[in-house]
Amino acid sequence: MPPEEMELFRRLQSGDVDAVRILFEEYRPRVYRVCLHYTGNAEDARDIVQETFVRAFRAVGQFRGESTLATWLTRIAMNLCLNFRRDRRTATTLLDQREEVVRANMPPVAPRGPEEELRRREMAERILGLVSTLPRRERMAFVMKFYNDMKIKEISEAMHISEGTVKSFLHRAVVTLRKALAAAPDIRGS
Repeated sequence: MPPEEMELFRRLQSGDVDAVRILFEEYRPRVYRVCLHYTGNAEDARDIVQETFVRAFRAVGQFRGESTLATWLTRIAMNLCLNFRRDRRTATTLLDQREEVVRANMPPVAPRGPEEELRRREMAERILGLVSTLPRRERMAFVMKFYNDMKIKEISEAMHISEGTVKSFLHRAVVTLRKALAAAPDIRGS
């Protein structure tokens, strides 16, 4: 664990209220992205983010510091998301979920022409739709790597698998996505 995280962790263990605020502000965006991707719904994602931090604060005494705080929080969030998906199916349609996730994950880009912007959005939606069809563990690794910018080692720790297995999951996911994109006709027909 990096020294600055170790200091924050010590402050958390001692009950420092400012440390709780710092932890939440620092890691909330990353945890939210994970939750939003898995739930497909902003409100459910916010609820799970809150539960993630509540559980983390309750378990701060049990955290051994063998991983980074980001990895620990991501693992808690992923477990809650998997429980959420298993226990409850949302009432919104898949299309509504995809649109919300795409909007939340679209990076800010310099203005382009309307046709180029439409193509970019359609491609992002196609990719997101294909990502949702990947096997669960490949999808988890792919989302952590490409949507949350996590390193292989962090993904390995979060998923409790070897770095080689993470690389294998990522490779299979990318190959599957490339094949699916190549096989699918262009949305605009050009």
